[in-house]
Parts: sequence; C-alpha cells; structure tokens
Amino acid sequence: MVAVDFSFARGRRAVAARRAFVSRAAMGLTASSLALTQYDVEEVQEHCDGRFTHREIQSLYKRFRSLDKRHKGYLSEDELMSIPELAISPLASRVVQVFQNLNFKDFCRMLSAFSDRASREEKLDFMFRVYDVDRDGFISLSDLETIVKHLVGSSLNEEQVAELITRAMEELSEVRRKNKGKASGESGGGITFAEYRLILEGATKLPTVRVPVGFD
Repeated sequence: MVAVDFSFARGRRAVAARRAFVSRAAMGLTASSLALTQYDVEEVQEHCDGRFTHREIQSLYKRFRSLDKRHKGYLSEDELMSIPELAISPLASRVVQVFQNLNFKDFCRMLSAFSDRASREEKLDFMFRVYDVDRDGFISLSDLETIVKHLVGSSLNEEQVAELITRAMEELSEVRRKNKGKASGESGGGITFAEYRLILEGATKLPTVRVPVGFD
C-alpha cells in the first residue's frame, strides 16, 4: 500500500482556498461579508496607490455594501444614481458611466482620483475621461456638445449650444497658438489631454472627495 501525505494535500488546498478568497475579496466578490480583513484592506490600499487609509477603505466598503442591494459585488447604474451627492450633478450620467459595474477594488481605484492625496494630474485625467464621451482619447466636437447639453439642460436652445461650442474651439485655437510645441499629439481637431491640461492650467479648484470615518 502506498502511503499518501494527506496533510500536505490539505495544506495546499487551504493555501489555494485562501488565495481564492483574498482574490475574490480584493475584486469585490465578497460583498456579503460584513467587513474586509486586514489583508484585504492592504491589497485594496495598494491598488489605490495609498490614496486611502485603512479606515477610509473600511468606510468605503460599508457604503459600497449598502449601495449594492443584491450583493452582486459591483454597482449598477441605478445604484450609483441613488447617491444623493452624485444624483444632483448635471454630469451624473457621465460619471456613472465611468463608475458602473466596477467591483469594490476598482471602485476605490477610480474614486482615489478625488482624494486629497491624489495629484493634480490624476484629477485632470479623470475629468478628461468624463468629457471624452466616445472614449477615443480626444474631446471632440461631438463630445463637447454632449457635455454642454448635460451642463445647461434645457436652458439653452440648439443655436446657443452651438455658439458655446464655437467659443470653446476658438479658445482652444488660441491655446494652441500660444503653447505651440507644449501640447503634443495628433488630435484631428479634438482636444488632447495635454491641451486639456493647458486649458485648465489656472484652475485652482478640482474635484475632491473626503471619506467620513469614525462612525457607522
């Protein structure tokens, strides 16, 4: 009879099970859990490049679970739109398109762009992604039209919207003239990220999210 070391097999299964659990937790698949383990929190924190503290991640997880009504492990469009602070924004639908169907780990990664610890570049990058409706890497005339209509609603007619867009493109031409060589990349008429960064060079207030901690 051949002796088999079942303890070794059980040990390997235990390690494999632990790795699977950690992977699922980090990817947001254990949404029914009441809290993340220390290991889970550290992995999410690493994924966010240290933008959130341990307590902030635990607080975000509680909010994530409360929004994820069916414990799917991700947030749908309707669930995201139930956030009052987001729902009142004229660009809510665009922000939701960026955030929807993300698991907890990637949700934190995306949200970290709004952290006080995030760089100006990271905040601008997220804002650019919201404006880049068709996700082609440029803010085109069509993208601008969509964003302007979101911002002004029904307060302006089509002619007035077209006038705003024309002004914006004229300002872009002026920026290109003054900063020739600084904004590299072929845009085909659209606004590149480098140009977007130059346009907002004087902006002092960029989106910031503060995560409440210390209470349930």
